[in-house]
Amino acid sequence: MKKQQTNVHFQLTIGPNVAFFNAYIANQEGQLYTRVHHDPSIQSHTLPYVVGHSKLGHSHWLQSALIRAVCYCSSVEDFYQERIYLELTCLINGYTFLFVESHVYHFFSYFNTESIRYRSDQAAYHSFRSRWFDFLDMQRTQSDQLRTLDDNDQIIRLHYLYDGGPRCQFNQDFHLCWSKYFKDHPVLSNETMKIILTTKHFHSLNALLTQYKSWE
Repeated sequence: MKKQQTNVHFQLTIGPNVAFFNAYIANQEGQLYTRVHHDPSIQSHTLPYVVGHSKLGHSHWLQSALIRAVCYCSSVEDFYQERIYLELTCLINGYTFLFVESHVYHFFSYFNTESIRYRSDQAAYHSFRSRWFDFLDMQRTQSDQLRTLDDNDQIIRLHYLYDGGPRCQFNQDFHLCWSKYFKDHPVLSNETMKIILTTKHFHSLNALLTQYKSWE
């Protein structure tokens, strides 16, 4: 592996704990203990460099970092410390409290578990953590299924321009129409074909408000 990837470095050690990439793994009296590991050689509270729409990119990063925190941290106390670290990172880098609060609220409300945000209950946290593991397993299964359909040319990707309005409603109506007219088709029915709708262009509210207007 070193010959194929010269930028990958390994350090062989034997001991009760190890830091591997962003994970700290330890054996604590026969119990598996894990948490997020922050490399001390990297400056703390820094956001990743984003090309393009930085706010959108950092939004995705914060959501992914929260999911990583709940998956890595076996202890509820470590999870809350990591969550506070992520919130401070965004605030220090100029994002508003509303930006941080909306993402954290969405994270906890995804499974209707807002109350756990203010509880240091290891049992409740373990249940919350298990639901995220099940969700990620489901996503991986769906990803594998889509890859299989794609390999067999059973996916149709349609792109359309989106300027505003109820996009979700359009997607639902499209799938209903497709199912109605092609339900008995040997190739295009929902049983044999997967339809993926994506927007070709997404205009932010900023772009809509700054469009050129002619004045008479």
